[in-house]
Amino acid sequence: MKVGSKTLVFATLASALLAFAAPALADRGKPSEKSGPPPTTTVSHSATISVQGVVQSVSGSAVVVRQLDGSAVSVGISRNTRITVDGRPGKISDVKPGFVLVTSVKVGQPASALRFLRPG
Repeated sequence: MKVGSKTLVFATLASALLAFAAPALADRGKPSEKSGPPPTTTVSHSATISVQGVVQSVSGSAVVVRQLDGSAVSVGISRNTRITVDGRPGKISDVKPGFVLVTSVKVGQPASALRFLRPG
């Protein structure tokens, strides 16, 4: 079988291109190794979002949760927010970092109800 010079040049260029592109293509889909704060979720003010994650901090006006995707969400609370801990009525003072929060909230408004689960 006879190989033409054009075929040989094409094959050489293709293999060189692949050698240069392979490292860049191999990193696709992998998380970057940059350090810094995780992303914060941003949505429109009319949306209702589902929040599921681990409580990072609690105050009298908000609960900060780290979601499964690593983003941090601050959920506002008010005097009218109903709190349950392990299915029982509770108070925000019962909630500690490490608890799991599962809720849906309207963006820009305090939550009407928050359901917490104790770890373990």
